[in-house]
Amino acid sequence: MNSACKEASKLASDGLDRKLTLWERLKLQIHMSMCGKCKNCNKSMKLIRKATKLISQSRSGKIRLSDEQRESLQKALDEDRN
Repeated sequence: MNSACKEASKLASDGLDRKLTLWERLKLQIHMSMCGKCKNCNKSMKLIRKATKLISQSRSGKIRLSDEQRESLQKALDEDRN
């Protein structure tokens, strides 16, 4: 992984926890427009975060996933593996 990819990965991860600055968002978008691996990594991180949150809420009883929601989540996870 080169230094530009390392920086993009860090920005993508940071973006899950806080709002990135305009400059950070621009750097990330420019890099991802040229780097498919980082774009896929960012997409995967977002999917994992969303799935983890849904599973956690489902297990704690805060929400109940319908069969349709479970299938949709499983489909997204399966697509991400390919």
